[in-house]
Amino acid sequence: MSHLFRVTARDHSAVILMTELAHHYEDGDYLSLQDVALKMQISEGYLEEIAAQLKKAGLIAGKQGPCGGYRLTRAPKDLCLEEILHALEGSLALVDCQTRGITCPVESGC
Repeated sequence: MSHLFRVTARDHSAVILMTELAHHYEDGDYLSLQDVALKMQISEGYLEEIAAQLKKAGLIAGKQGPCGGYRLTRAPKDLCLEEILHALEGSLALVDCQTRGITCPVESGC
């Protein structure tokens, strides 16, 4: 079966991290990446790299020290998958003509 769009393992991990943070949003607590890494059975360092990109994009906030970790910067209902993927992948385009700035002869049919 061919796929129109395939999410990478890195993107998938970011979505799971954001989901875990969303589950803890209402209590206002910061969630430890160590806890998430254990639950996801992936490297904490790998998750830290992903968190750094999400933080740079303003989707999460971090706090060091006791009771530190990460949390969402806004309500989960105000976030979308596109923002998460954009934070990790940059500009998203499903087809090449969207990124080249060229006029497509069948553009009106897209």
